Amino acid sequence: MRKEKLSKKVVTGILATALCATAFTGCGKKAADGMTVLEEKVPQQADSGIYKQANLEGITKEGEYLEFFDYESGRVIAVAHGQDGKRRCVSFKPDGSDIKSFDIAGDGNSMSALFTADKDGNLYMQYQEFSEEKGGAEDEEGVAHAGENDGSLEASGEGENDDASVGDSAPATEEGVEDISYKVSKAFLVKFDTTGKEVLNKDIIDAFSGEENFSVNGLVWTQKNGLLFNTTKGIMKFDENSGLNTVMERGDFGDSYEGYCTLFKGADDQLFASIYRVEGEGYMCYKVDLDNKKLSDPLGVFNDNYYDFFSGEGYDFYAADTEALYGYDSKAGKAVKVVDFPGSGMSPDVAGIVLNHAVIVSDKEIIADMPGGSEFTANICKLTKS
Repeated sequence: MRKEKLSKKVVTGILATALCATAFTGCGKKAADGMTVLEEKVPQQADSGIYKQANLEGITKEGEYLEFFDYESGRVIAVAHGQDGKRRCVSFKPDGSDIKSFDIAGDGNSMSALFTADKDGNLYMQYQEFSEEKGGAEDEEGVAHAGENDGSLEASGEGENDDASVGDSAPATEEGVEDISYKVSKAFLVKFDTTGKEVLNKDIIDAFSGEENFSVNGLVWTQKNGLLFNTTKGIMKFDENSGLNTVMERGDFGDSYEGYCTLFKGADDQLFASIYRVEGEGYMCYKVDLDNKKLSDPLGVFNDNYYDFFSGEGYDFYAADTEALYGYDSKAGKAVKVVDFPGSGMSPDVAGIVLNHAVIVSDKEIIADMPGGSEFTANICKLTKS
């Protein structure tokens, strides 16, 4: 089963949050599509793995939690979501200075949104609004089923890149009871420059009307490929003139792929995916080759537990569970334990998460959203190697 990350806030009425990354592989067997499942490689320890934690004050407000966290052009870029439904884009230098922010229009309690940023610090937001519909399909006994065959909203958990899903909204209702479903009524892609000015506002509702239960699981920006959409249809690329076009079909992920994965950027513009596979294989992690529309062999690391994925300097990518932050070294084909959480005095929150969000600035410095703040409030900290 997929393991979903718990949201830091339950959005009233409509929930559309993220399926999250987890672990991948087993040992010495074949996946359903014929791919070899590699044995997990045991992580090694890099130095002591002890880091000191210091809070960075004044970046977020009381009652704001983070939906997005990245590092571009020497600045940390975050999207903060308040309990009042308002969103802000906040950026700052890694030492917590030079804080800048702008408001993002729209009601966050009724608008599902995903974010990413490019190398120049421009922010991209893909958002959806939903309309309520009454009635549903009836079976032979005349029982209505909410959301059946209508592409309605499905609520799920939250992830590193904060994904949005559209699917069936409820199980069958009792006879004579009016059922309610939600359908995507608006879908736009908006680009903000670093001052908060809208420099692009593109209607992309056609992508949601063309396929039943179509959903966007995340956004990723790379220097080579530009803005990528991770969807249940496959990986799609956005072009300002032609809109969304599929560059890697769902079938390219293998026969056992069921339409959900976490797509994330690694060092040097590399692209990786944590993919959930049916038939009991669970999650596996691959390098993605968009040019040739194929996946690498499974990487063979991070198999058994729940992981969040981050990018940064020093390793191809980073992954964290409740015990440590690890770096993946592709040349050696192994994972290296970078931060020892218990040894550093860092404990998970009630959802079992130590790093809600993180950017690895250097081999000695990490900026992260850590447990320790009040409920539904971000706690942005600087972690420094001892």
